[in-house]
Amino acid sequence: MDLSKYPLEKLLHVVGGVIPGFVALLIYRTAVPGSFSWFSALGSLGYRTKLGIVLLVALLIGSTINAFVSSFLGGIGGAVGGVTNKPHYAVKVAPWRDPTWRVALSKVLSDPPKDTQLWADWVYEMKRKAVESIPAAERGLALTKLESERLQNQREDWEWARWYEHYHMAVLQPSENDVLFHVQRGLHFNLETASLYALVSLFFVPAMRHWWCTLPACFWVFLLVVFEINGARSVMDKWSTLDRQITHLSGLARKAPSL
Repeated sequence: MDLSKYPLEKLLHVVGGVIPGFVALLIYRTAVPGSFSWFSALGSLGYRTKLGIVLLVALLIGSTINAFVSSFLGGIGGAVGGVTNKPHYAVKVAPWRDPTWRVALSKVLSDPPKDTQLWADWVYEMKRKAVESIPAAERGLALTKLESERLQNQREDWEWARWYEHYHMAVLQPSENDVLFHVQRGLHFNLETASLYALVSLFFVPAMRHWWCTLPACFWVFLLVVFEINGARSVMDKWSTLDRQITHLSGLARKAPSL
């Protein structure tokens, strides 16, 4: 297996799973003293083999804890996004209607969407009233044509919104070459997960209720909450990446005129 082709961020998250796994083993040993005595007493295994087994078990447990926490946080984010996000046509002023951004995107795409603006409510009402003023015999066909044009107009706006969301997330993602960020984030997430597990364990393991256990755990859980809130805020604030998207798209246009 060529690890050089494996995403650095995922690799660090997986390997770093040893941290929460090892913390979970220590907490279990604290809750059940002497639970691993039989393992330590095995004379048929050398210390290197024992260490390897401990690291492997810690990695499996930690990866499971990480997967649970990631899924839990993702579920919360999805629920919040589902409640707060509006349909694209319900957004009256949107960044994907910015003319400078559309020009930048059009230089990147070989077949960009049609450059139209979403009908305002008053425009649609004016068109509908105009249709209602024509003879009844022609009104049904005219109304059908009007609704078809409205749906087409909303679809064109949705195509711009779809591309904006694509580059919105692309700009927010850190560069693959930003090794320091990936190392820091991989380490931090595992420390945050281990601290969250430790805080939950305080309710079930009285021996863990010491300030030197609680204080560091609270600190890292606080960082986890702050990081997730800031991340969610950046994702939901579509305007926050408008300028960066224009710069990013301009760079792509210079490298590859058409995608």
